[in-house]
Amino acid sequence: TLFTPSEERLESGMYSKRYLQSQLAVALGGRVAEEIAFGEDEVTTGASGDLQQVRQIARRMVAQWGFAFEDLGGGPVAWETPEGNGMMQPKVASAEMEQEIDEQVKKIVEAAFEKCMATLTENKSLLDAITARLIEKETIDYDELLTMRDAHFGGKSPAEYSTSAM
Repeated sequence: TLFTPSEERLESGMYSKRYLQSQLAVALGGRVAEEIAFGEDEVTTGASGDLQQVRQIARRMVAQWGFAFEDLGGGPVAWETPEGNGMMQPKVASAEMEQEIDEQVKKIVEAAFEKCMATLTENKSLLDAITARLIEKETIDYDELLTMRDAHFGGKSPAEYSTSAM
């Protein structure tokens, strides 16, 4: 899954925690969709690139951008440089801190997985329709996807649907 941030985000290079958490959930979408549609034993290797991207983003959230500081001592700290920790870079984090960083990465990924699973489960009929169409045609263009989405949400956008459902 290729993420293309908005022009503004590209220029600033700044991403909010909420944005990054959403990107993680989106990146897990293909893997979670396979699990829901075909069962855990039929999940393929197709999402391997997405899973690498998830690990990299979550790791940076913790080790470089300070998004887990509540659990890592109370203040935001960068535990590694953009190039990483160790190898050709000076080692900043101890072995114990590396283990804690790994735990925080795991928590962030688990939360994104749960968010993705809940979203796709809540919209399983749309997922089933998309799955059937992909099996039939292998691709879905943007207009076709919008038509399927609108049919699922009764002609309303997902934002309108969730607000009117409250």
